[in-house]
Amino acid sequence: MYWQYPYQQYQYGGNVSQAGNIQQRTERYYSEDLLQKNIGKTVTVYLTFENNKQWNARQVTGKLREVGRDFILVKDRQTGKDQMYLNINVDYIVFDDAPATIADGYDQD
Repeated sequence: MYWQYPYQQYQYGGNVSQAGNIQQRTERYYSEDLLQKNIGKTVTVYLTFENNKQWNARQVTGKLREVGRDFILVKDRQTGKDQMYLNINVDYIVFDDAPATIADGYDQD
């Protein structure tokens, strides 16, 4: 399962029943879940590699091929090669197209 975070975990939203009790939604979403729904889409991945003079920062655009718990696999648009990146090096990911969502009622701006 997922590792434990050292901070308090928050639950999303809630519904109030007629008796006045609050029923909390217990779903939790991770970046892995969102990326899994977007396999096959074009993404730009921004990465940094600490203490590396040759590859301090890198930007890769390509097709998202696979997502794991601690990695992503992207087919680089320039080289045509599949490249695996560890999540610890990923700063953020930009979707070139509108991303698929994982939750009902999730707003896309």
